[in-house]
Amino acid sequence: MIEYLILLLTIPFGIILARVTRDEKYIYSKPHYFPIMVWVLAILSAIFLTVNKIIGMSLLFTFLTTLVWWKA
Repeated sequence: MIEYLILLLTIPFGIILARVTRDEKYIYSKPHYFPIMVWVLAILSAIFLTVNKIIGMSLLFTFLTTLVWWKA
């Protein structure tokens, strides 16, 4: 049950991170910073969801937060 609450909080948290780090956007908007991280997190979360649910869900939430942060 707590997983679903955390899942709902990932999107607002990503938006808040984008607003807080607005001044540093030129640093993390480099061409290879977020895209590589997002792909690695997506692949690792898919692998770990089959192996260990807790680690997989943590990686999935981190992936979603990073994706929203990057796109916001």
